[in-house]
Amino acid sequence: MKKVFLLSLIFCKTVYAQKPQPVAASTYNFSGLDLVLNQNAKALDKNFCVLIYKNAQLVYRVEMGDSKANLPMEAGDISKWLTAALTMQLVDQGKLSLDDKVSTYLPIFKTYGKGYITIRQCLTHFTGLSGAGLSGLHGYATLEAEVNDICAKREISTNPGTEFRYTGAGYAIVGRVLEVITKKPFDRLIKETLFRPLNMQRSSFTSDHAVDPAEGAQVAPAELLNFTAMILGKGVFNGKRFLSDSSIAELLKVETTSDMIKSSPIGVDGYNYALGAWISPTNPGLYVAPSLTGSWAFVDYGKSYTAVILVAKSFGDPKKTVFVTIKQAMDSALQ
Repeated sequence: MKKVFLLSLIFCKTVYAQKPQPVAASTYNFSGLDLVLNQNAKALDKNFCVLIYKNAQLVYRVEMGDSKANLPMEAGDISKWLTAALTMQLVDQGKLSLDDKVSTYLPIFKTYGKGYITIRQCLTHFTGLSGAGLSGLHGYATLEAEVNDICAKREISTNPGTEFRYTGAGYAIVGRVLEVITKKPFDRLIKETLFRPLNMQRSSFTSDHAVDPAEGAQVAPAELLNFTAMILGKGVFNGKRFLSDSSIAELLKVETTSDMIKSSPIGVDGYNYALGAWISPTNPGLYVAPSLTGSWAFVDYGKSYTAVILVAKSFGDPKKTVFVTIKQAMDSALQ
């Protein structure tokens, strides 16, 4: 049998079962969610972790298979949300502006006639650069080498700021800008500035090739929940402020209209984009960060809770229908 570990609000209890069980001593009835997770366990390879945070508390925790809330997993595209938040921390420190030109920090962009691309356009997939430009997948030794190659080899196919095309290139560029500004490698910078202060000690962007600000995070589910709880708290977590009101507003601002979006990942059709996360077309208070690994993280301001659903195995499919079903069960339990 699979081990399922359940954390109540008062004590920790280990249960041996083939399906998730309700959290002991909870004020919520999660039986419907338990049933949905059991029904969809095979779709998630029976190897996943689900955590829910509401009213400044962890109210639900399930670990299936080899997944553990405190063991890092691949975050995939959820990494973009982390990189965007790190960028806003540096904005708060007065070290850059979202509307700065990338060439201010990376002169090579001016050399190749791309000096007008801004940091905001990189974070919102409006660079106009051709090609996928996925970062960290081409054997580069450093982020600098990768970004220089992107600049030299990717042509401008549309005017920056006019068409949304989802790639990792913009986040690689921003990651390199942050390295130049701080004189620190990206993986060290995000650990010192975002992860350690949020008690995300096990999480990292460590890699044996060029660091990947777009998809390269390895995060423990419980630690990712700290991050989304900070977003839910409008920049505050455990009484400490991590992002200013103005930076949170920028992070959550709608940056697209439906006619601008020319390419997007599977599972977010009809959604608009903020910085690193997608905004539900039917619930403007719902921000979701899906990954092609099959994982999801979201913040629901309308219902005042956040949750992470991390799978330990990459599927190449964000499983939108599974997520929607799980999210509906969460909503029912928490209403």
